[in-house]
Amino acid sequence: MNRTTRSSSILFLSVIALLSLSACVHGPDSQAIRQDVQNKLDSQLKKGLLEIVSFRRLGSSPLPREESGAQRRIVYFNAGLRFSEDYEFGGWEKLSPATLAYVLGAKEKGLFGIKSKNSAGDLVYVYGSNAYERDGSQWKQMETVPMGKTSTPVIGNTAPPTRSKQLIDKLAGMVNIPPPGVSPQEDDVIAEELDRAAENIQSRIERRRHVYTVASGPPGSQYFNYATTLVQDVQKRNGKVRVRTVETSGSVENAKMLARGSADYALMQSDVANYAIAGRGPFAGSGPVTTLRCVTSLFPEIVHIVVKASSPIQTISDLRGRRVDVGVKDSGTRYDAQALLTTYGIKDRDLARLTMDGPERAMSQLRKGNLDAFFITTAAPLPDLQELAAISVIRFLPVEDHILQKLMTEYPGIVRMTMAANTYPGQREAIQTVGVAALLVTTNQAPEAEVEKVLDLIFSKTPVATSGSSESAKVSRQTALQNITIPMHPGASAFFGAADISKQRRSAP
Repeated sequence: MNRTTRSSSILFLSVIALLSLSACVHGPDSQAIRQDVQNKLDSQLKKGLLEIVSFRRLGSSPLPREESGAQRRIVYFNAGLRFSEDYEFGGWEKLSPATLAYVLGAKEKGLFGIKSKNSAGDLVYVYGSNAYERDGSQWKQMETVPMGKTSTPVIGNTAPPTRSKQLIDKLAGMVNIPPPGVSPQEDDVIAEELDRAAENIQSRIERRRHVYTVASGPPGSQYFNYATTLVQDVQKRNGKVRVRTVETSGSVENAKMLARGSADYALMQSDVANYAIAGRGPFAGSGPVTTLRCVTSLFPEIVHIVVKASSPIQTISDLRGRRVDVGVKDSGTRYDAQALLTTYGIKDRDLARLTMDGPERAMSQLRKGNLDAFFITTAAPLPDLQELAAISVIRFLPVEDHILQKLMTEYPGIVRMTMAANTYPGQREAIQTVGVAALLVTTNQAPEAEVEKVLDLIFSKTPVATSGSSESAKVSRQTALQNITIPMHPGASAFFGAADISKQRRSAP
């Protein structure tokens, strides 16, 4: 071998070595990632449901190292998937597109081709990701892909006119006083009056401008996401119609806002809507809200009762003497938890500690061992709960057969539901529980023509893949009248027609 040939060979081998080292440093190769993703689809979704037919590795980025110092990377890819059988993502007891997105390490807007009902042979395209950790010379797939969170933008207000400023300063003087300041009782009164005044002022201003208000839920909740999507669709299709969402604590507050005229439309649990119109539960003191009218049933919400997998708690009965979070005040979760505990014969005083902090703090406290269980009523899967299930082993308590009938009889709007297997990471078996329908509600003051236009928009909605809300997959005319617990608005009755109403009510669960 001459010197030139030897030099070329050494250079070639060096390049190969460098390429191999580079590939090792930057994560596994395309074929290995493709096989890992296919295995996840089979084990964490439904075996054989989706087959990868095209795959392209796009690149990778470093992740924070483990405490052990091991390297971690997130690898991005494009893939085409083909359905091997029909699958109805719109089914109320089927998996959600959000579960598929989570398995693929994708945002929901990174899925293309998902429908309420997909047929065998349909193609789905995804911008996804997979996370890996270095184990010696090998890259080991991590259980979860860090997806990150988006913050809610803060919108500033213009300066108030002089008279408004004077009144605000006067109110400020009532609370900005030297120690010990106002008492907790006085502070509650002032806060309640200011909150009511702010709502009424905003409502009057918006009504003058012909802006419709939709009461949703806490930021990041399914109610908030769906309402935001609906408002965006309205504005996109008819720029002359001005509509806004308002953040709330949930169903109970939404009903009160409709009653006060602070909102035009609201999302509300079917059982809470029934409480409101009957003047029961959270409305017993203030009396029935007889003006409420249902526009449509939207999507199912499942009652989740969450414990650690290692917990000795096996049934809801075992919650006696335990530390339990039952959801924030004025949320539907709070009253669903109360209904279940009461039906099991458990009173608030039977618990070691009852908190109403809500799911975000409850998840943190459960992980730290400061809480034994928490309730949350929500469309499944809840993204934050997906994250918790992936990083901390949890279980969901079932609702037992002997309780179901009594619960459904005494609490109209609560129905039997099943949480499909693999809704959450590690949840291999279906869970028998209960749930409610998320209703879109207005009042008897809404014009019929307006309600019909709202329904036309909802049921000619944008494709699920671009809607930005997984709940959209569950919204359809086939389930539009399921679990309605209050009178329908005349505009809704006209939209669906007598035949539709009769047929769906006969088939409702």
